[in-house]
Amino acid sequence: MKLSPEEIQERLIGLDGWREESGILMKSYRFSSYMDGIEFVNRVAETAERHHHHPDLLLTYGRVDVLLKTHDEDGITDKDFRLAAAIEELAG
Repeated sequence: MKLSPEEIQERLIGLDGWREESGILMKSYRFSSYMDGIEFVNRVAETAERHHHHPDLLLTYGRVDVLLKTHDEDGITDKDFRLAAAIEELAG
């Protein structure tokens, strides 16, 4: 079920660096090299498969942007927050 703007803001409190923008949950991760970013993308992909929920990932030198939205609900849902929390664990 799509979360209300108030629910989204409340849940963002527990996720450092994550933000909501235009109905998308997102965060940018910084890396010291391109290959570190690639390794992170691969770990996110494995986690996404386990969650059966797949983010959009944008890889540039030294940065990976993670964008989450539940397309079936046309918005942010609990699935997005669960995956965001799992990605945070990966990032350490």
